[in-house]
Amino acid sequence: MSKSLTKEQQLAREAVPHLILRLSVPAITGVLVISLYGIMDAWFISKLGTSAIGAVGVAFSISMLYQAIGYTLGNGAGSLLSRALGAGDRQAANGLSAYAFWLALLLGTALGALGLCFLAPLLRLLGATESIYPYAHDYAVYLLCAAPVVCASFTLNNLLRSAGRVTRASVAFAVGNLLNIFLDPLLIFSLDMGCAGAAMATLISQSTALIILLAAFLSGNAGVSLHPKHLLIGVRRTGEIFTTGLPSLLRQGFAGVASALTTHQAALFGDGAIAALSVVSRLFQLLYSFCVGIGQALMPAAGYCKGAGDLPRTGRLYRFALWYSSILMPIVAIPTALLAERVIGLFDTNPTVIAWGSYALRFTCAALILHGPISVTNLFLQATGHRFSASLLAGARQGLFFLPLILWVPSAFGITGLLLTQPLADLLTFLLSVPLLLRCLRSYPVKRTPQPARA
Repeated sequence: MSKSLTKEQQLAREAVPHLILRLSVPAITGVLVISLYGIMDAWFISKLGTSAIGAVGVAFSISMLYQAIGYTLGNGAGSLLSRALGAGDRQAANGLSAYAFWLALLLGTALGALGLCFLAPLLRLLGATESIYPYAHDYAVYLLCAAPVVCASFTLNNLLRSAGRVTRASVAFAVGNLLNIFLDPLLIFSLDMGCAGAAMATLISQSTALIILLAAFLSGNAGVSLHPKHLLIGVRRTGEIFTTGLPSLLRQGFAGVASALTTHQAALFGDGAIAALSVVSRLFQLLYSFCVGIGQALMPAAGYCKGAGDLPRTGRLYRFALWYSSILMPIVAIPTALLAERVIGLFDTNPTVIAWGSYALRFTCAALILHGPISVTNLFLQATGHRFSASLLAGARQGLFFLPLILWVPSAFGITGLLLTQPLADLLTFLLSVPLLLRCLRSYPVKRTPQPARA
């Protein structure tokens, strides 16, 4: 049935389980490939030594920052775009997509230039030790050069998903990141570029993904346009884009800050602690891909149906995604926890890294089981325009809860406190999500409210 319908008709009429499952498979696959690139990147760099893998952890918060720009503009404009398409306002949808893209290029260029100007103090601020600094410097130079490309590609990827083209968006990132995995050993070892080669691979692969994404828009297959003639329409909605995208900014921005603070605190315990937490953060991103993929499948469908005024279908979409993610996350988290030592040992044979890393990974996996309802509720609130609730939940994990904990728990409980800080923040975030989840269930009943009969 879905093949005979347009992309917009599929969002409005396709059976809910089939729609979410169909959209989530390419979405999860695409995010998994992105995360797999991160894992393979860390694995190849780990062959250069513990200090080199620590450098990846130091630079991770830099990449999180410009990903935050792409997610903020992509999800902010994308949520409004889905609702505009649902309401039949294609002119507004074109303006939103064009403005988000060009602004992403501008902000990415400014961010990259600023980072290169202040690279040395930036890396020190992020926790680079004397032994880690040379590796972090080589890695960060090319990473910052990639900033405009990454900002633009993440923005276009989310815009394409919001227009219902989930498969096209996933393919672009899958191709780019698979290319990255191929380039890593070539540039790191064959050309003897070390950490700089890993970052160069990222620049090349993200440029490739951007070209594929642009081709979808320029060929007219994206459903919306990036033409500059639509910019004025987008500019008028600047405030809406940023307030709607604020949850993404808080989610990704605080993640970057949290990564920097974690690295800074881990430096007190040596390079082994930095390396262990760097590996665990990459593994978390891999497992968390399942939550993100389900949320990315839910967002365009929920936004479109909300824009079209079909609240019962919006509620059914949310309930199915909630059930789906709550079952799937334990399936992927529990086996990983049971194999924690073996998994960490793939990246570093240092006994200290294995001991601390496996300990942190087990607690991370326990917290991951809670992330299904957290993630789905957060992205649903953002897609349907509940800006304050979505922003509150998005900023809670790494901002409201993590920041106070990371400043207190490690100083009170040492390395054990450092490894437990993020899981504790995740638990508190889950408790905060429960009342928001219940409100979503009440606000979007699956049956239409009976209307009183006219006299």
